[in-house]
Amino acid sequence: MRLLALTLLLFACVFAVNKKRRRERQDENVLPGCELVDGFKCKRRTLNKCKESSNIKQLRKYCFAMSGHDSMMEELQNIFENSERPRKARMIEALETGYVSQASFKEAGSCSIGGGTIRTFDNYTHTLTAGPCTYALAIDRSISDLVVYGVFDSYKDGRFANRLKEVAVYVQRTSLVLGEDYDINYQGIGYDAPARINKHMVVWQDDHYIYAEAEEFGVILRWDPAGQLKIAVDERYRNDVMGLCGMFNSDSTSDGEHNSLKYAYGKDDMSAHDFGKAWALAGCYHVPDSSVEERERNCDRNYMTRLCSVTHAAPGLVNCLRDKEIARRYQEECLKNLCLCDELDSCLYTETLRISNNCYDRIGQKVANDNLRAYLDNDQIQNFLPQDYQEVPTATIGPDNLESAHGEPESYYSFVPAASCYVYGHNHIQTFDGVNYQSDAHGCTYPLALRSGIQDFAIYGTYVAEQSSGELASSLMYVSFFDIKNRKRVQLGQGLEVNFEGKSVPLPYNSEFVSIWHNTEENQIYVYDFDVGVELRWDGESVAKISVDNRYHGKTKGLCGTYNDNDKDEINLLKKTRLTPSTYQIMVQEWKLPSCGFNADAYSDPAQCRPSLEDYDTCRRALTDVKFSFCVTDLPAIHFIERCEKDLCRCHDDEACKCEIVSAYAQMCEDAIGSALNWRSADFCPKNMCLFDNNGCKHICTPPGVCSCEPGFSLGADGKSCLVDIEGYN
Repeated sequence: MRLLALTLLLFACVFAVNKKRRRERQDENVLPGCELVDGFKCKRRTLNKCKESSNIKQLRKYCFAMSGHDSMMEELQNIFENSERPRKARMIEALETGYVSQASFKEAGSCSIGGGTIRTFDNYTHTLTAGPCTYALAIDRSISDLVVYGVFDSYKDGRFANRLKEVAVYVQRTSLVLGEDYDINYQGIGYDAPARINKHMVVWQDDHYIYAEAEEFGVILRWDPAGQLKIAVDERYRNDVMGLCGMFNSDSTSDGEHNSLKYAYGKDDMSAHDFGKAWALAGCYHVPDSSVEERERNCDRNYMTRLCSVTHAAPGLVNCLRDKEIARRYQEECLKNLCLCDELDSCLYTETLRISNNCYDRIGQKVANDNLRAYLDNDQIQNFLPQDYQEVPTATIGPDNLESAHGEPESYYSFVPAASCYVYGHNHIQTFDGVNYQSDAHGCTYPLALRSGIQDFAIYGTYVAEQSSGELASSLMYVSFFDIKNRKRVQLGQGLEVNFEGKSVPLPYNSEFVSIWHNTEENQIYVYDFDVGVELRWDGESVAKISVDNRYHGKTKGLCGTYNDNDKDEINLLKKTRLTPSTYQIMVQEWKLPSCGFNADAYSDPAQCRPSLEDYDTCRRALTDVKFSFCVTDLPAIHFIERCEKDLCRCHDDEACKCEIVSAYAQMCEDAIGSALNWRSADFCPKNMCLFDNNGCKHICTPPGVCSCEPGFSLGADGKSCLVDIEGYN
């Protein structure tokens, strides 16, 4: 046996050496001009010259594939130009109305196309920057089993392909065209679904899509007539497709996905622009790379970013954007498309549809297209879009525009916040490092933020429970700022209750290091200490924002966390201990001041409270209001809805609790987009102006700010003053 094994091994080695030598001799016998390189011309004369070349089989195989592609291109061109040509007999079998797919199809990968964005079988995303044209989306390598083309147009006769208008699919030479308005075209004739076409394909539709199924060939197309396509394939197409949908080779990099007919297995360093052009039909105009770069360079990215956020705020999509990373991916893709768009309203609709269709694939939730269109037609969104021939006013900046508007010091404009912590609602906290948690703070005072070692500054928050028993939720009522370095103290209470060094002070107020002012436009109180580099903002009700500069990186403690760009170590204590608290709630109680006296047993466990569907609906309606649509990407509403419904479950005054969360969400939104939202109204969380200098009322102020007079007086014409009732003169 050992001798037999050695003999077989020797034979295998000899065979391998001979095979290598044959391959080397074959390479040596490639005739000049017959090398299979880019630009090889598949003409009969060229192939005849290469008949004696050792690679003639490879040349013929390559030219056969090229001729197949050219044939497909010609046939496709004829379809869209309505040219006459010989046709096979049509084989159409009508199916019963209400037909639902019977295919036992196991999806291995899918490619989705919406607007100019293409997400490949391997989840690589690229944007068509080439011009309006017909493009090959997915082709099997034999160019016979599957060929899918998309007809891309532009809006307003633009130069970029950002509208998928029609789709052509070929399965074993059976051609089908799917268009807008649920158009189904086979060999130039329109048909209604459901139907079986030429035995290879079944076409049917539901309330949202048209489906073209070729189960025998492992492919299903889902077409949204508003211009969204999904191509699903089974395992047989792995490593066996090419086109703009990629090569389905488990490589999601650009080098792994960019391909052409000449480079059917990919080409390194091919740009996305050239990738798109490589799969376009002949005769289309494509702008050069430099024009694309110029368009993107001149794009108002901040404005477009806000518009992209609008697409995320559409009704019904809140659960789909729970993941911030997914939302940011959508944002980047949308930004690219809008910068290349010549009609923003239409492109916004396309982007919203794209998210909606992807949402359907991920969580099975479908939003009707009509609802999405109605949402975008809202005046608050339409008024934000540029109007045709709209003249943009130019503001003249004079000396008065550069002066302090609310009493803030000049040094404030050089303050650069490095991190911010938000404290809001019924004891919710977002730390300096972006971690969100519910503190379950009781009616007590807690250090929100301080420098390690209790140096420079400390900020404390005092919570008050809705009921003395503590059964219900508690919210922030007072915020105290300590400049430890310079021995100064500021306390902020409800409304304009401002105390500096134990005395009530008018605003604005400036001391040597500390400045306090009231921004009347925002209705916010600001405390800024330039010496210690800390800013405190307080809305006079329940929302505080603490901002610190970069000197405190890795040096903070308290409920606002450690500020070290690490969201895994936010649980902290004043001093290091052998045992670290296992939850944020335990940590919070470890931070309470020693003077706090309460019976912990009297407090109900918030985890035992189960929000009702009514609580969820109340919060959802408030936090998905169209007013907040411009910041949904930065702040997915779903997380605030969850916090809101938890608060409502424990609150006595549901309306007040809801508005505290909405107010925090609005303030974070305004911080994210850098502009005011004007979100409040008389019937939507009106601010209690009675807290702010009695809203100017001379006698009685009733929330949210209605002035009235004591008996014997009548309200004056200004709605604030009170006049003595004098008979015959009132």
